[in-house]
Amino acid sequence: MKKSSIKNNCIAALAMLALWQVLSLAYPPLVVPPIPAVGKILARILSAPDLLHEAAKTLGRLGAGLFFGVASGCLVGYVCGLCKTCRELCKPVLGVLQVVPPVALLVLAIIWFGFNGKPAVLIVAVAIFPIIAISVQDAVLHVDRKLLEMGTVFKYTKKQRFFLITWPSVKPQFYSGLRIALGTASKTVVMGEVLTTSSGIGGQIVNARLNIEPEAIIAWTVVSVCMYYVLEAAVALLFVPKEQKYAQRKQS
Repeated sequence: MKKSSIKNNCIAALAMLALWQVLSLAYPPLVVPPIPAVGKILARILSAPDLLHEAAKTLGRLGAGLFFGVASGCLVGYVCGLCKTCRELCKPVLGVLQVVPPVALLVLAIIWFGFNGKPAVLIVAVAIFPIIAISVQDAVLHVDRKLLEMGTVFKYTKKQRFFLITWPSVKPQFYSGLRIALGTASKTVVMGEVLTTSSGIGGQIVNARLNIEPEAIIAWTVVSVCMYYVLEAAVALLFVPKEQKYAQRKQS
């Protein structure tokens, strides 16, 4: 990461903390908890194995939802990119899934699975499915036809065509869609937990609400945000080319 980028990120973080501090002085703690109070709760979360276990439950549900949503989205998107008929059949379905409120799906999932955390996994998968499917579909549609013709000339097998031509062409757009899906999933899984279970980060937020502890609500929200950034960094390690990483380090 460039030094200028790190500097800008630090400035933005300090500005947010400064604004938070000003608001905490202007409003009572029940409205805007002071930073030290939130920091104290964060320290307690990080030092208590049982509380970290709650965060791990959320991570597990998030991972399950991402797996099903990304896997199904990749499959449908790839097929739609290759087949015009499939693309036309799936277009209205993807459109509907993009606009259906997650809460509506969550209520149905509660009826199907009960209050056990499984509805959170379902709405994560459904929420990110159209994002991944559309990203992969558009990427496949824009694969350079000349490269495909070259593969035919050199008598590439289907496996070679996919890994040497299709995947490198699809990878950048898929990565962009995956980053968007990761942010959507991180928000959706906590919302699902708040409404369907007493465990995980969402369950802890509910407990904090019942105990009227706004500082705990913010602390658990910070944990959720940090979880997202860790996952985003892990995804970047898989998708950002080594040459690009080296160039960024050299420039910094």
